[in-house]
Amino acid sequence: MNFKDFMKSLDIQLKHVYLLSGEETSYIDKAREKIFEKLQVGKNEITTLNCNEKISLAEIVSAIDSAPFFNPKNVVYVKNAPFFSGDTKSERLEKTLSNMLSTNFVIFTAKSADKRRKIYKTVAKVGEILEAEPIKPWEIDKWLNEKLNSIKKNMNLDARNYFVERISILPEISLQYLENEFEKISLNVKGKEITVTDLQRNLLEMPETSTFAIVDAIDAKKIKLAIQILQNQMRTPGNFVLVITVLSRHVRQLLLARYFLKNKISGDALAKKLEMHPFIAKKFEKTAATYNSKFLEEIFTELADADFNFKIGRAGVETLERIVIKLCQRNF
Repeated sequence: MNFKDFMKSLDIQLKHVYLLSGEETSYIDKAREKIFEKLQVGKNEITTLNCNEKISLAEIVSAIDSAPFFNPKNVVYVKNAPFFSGDTKSERLEKTLSNMLSTNFVIFTAKSADKRRKIYKTVAKVGEILEAEPIKPWEIDKWLNEKLNSIKKNMNLDARNYFVERISILPEISLQYLENEFEKISLNVKGKEITVTDLQRNLLEMPETSTFAIVDAIDAKKIKLAIQILQNQMRTPGNFVLVITVLSRHVRQLLLARYFLKNKISGDALAKKLEMHPFIAKKFEKTAATYNSKFLEEIFTELADADFNFKIGRAGVETLERIVIKLCQRNF
């Protein structure tokens, strides 16, 4: 169940078993807190078991199956549960979950969950499961509108476009990061309208979004600027692989864009195919037209070779500089 439907379900009926799974911690945190709120229990009334601290399955089962003593409810919170993926045996736990006492409730969290496992199917049958998948860049508009409404701000068109461009480079977005950054903006921006300047002053730049500037400079054929940004990036250890990842993803998207455009797919249809925000896809149409497909295929191979050679100590920043220059020059 997605986050929106899951939160609605909590207003309809409380279940005795919950699994909050996925990588978007912001969704998991909000869902967990709402469950506790609906159960009307304080933190000191919740038994918390962290599986990262080597809690045994027997201890977990015992905590879940115990009758409450000093409180009307026995609420157990099991963090980082490993038995929803992997090979951990959980028959005893499955039986316990299938026969919960009316006073008992358990909330599991897990980064991943295998739907084929019997314990997953057991929870799905007797309880509710949240699939907290990270939001994608092309899905950001709805979240942004809701967030702006909650902090009682609006964002002009230039600021929206700036925000979407910076976010679009990320394969997945951390809502926890965005939540924190927009809370900071709400405190620091006095007026109701958020501008590009406000975003530049207040958004903590992620490495991936700063690398976006390289792609921007390459597409604009600004060799000196692209090399300068690349050299700045290389001053941070570990950024070599990050830059290769960003460039490879960009080249791959350009290849896909050229393929779809060749097959008369453009506009909103292209945005869906590329899984991009429509504003970014529109810019991509124009950018892709300045490249040659065979050239892009050669660059993609060179990036793969650079990645391999870097890992075995045979490539450095000069390798990426040559690739960046070739992308800027586009000598087909």
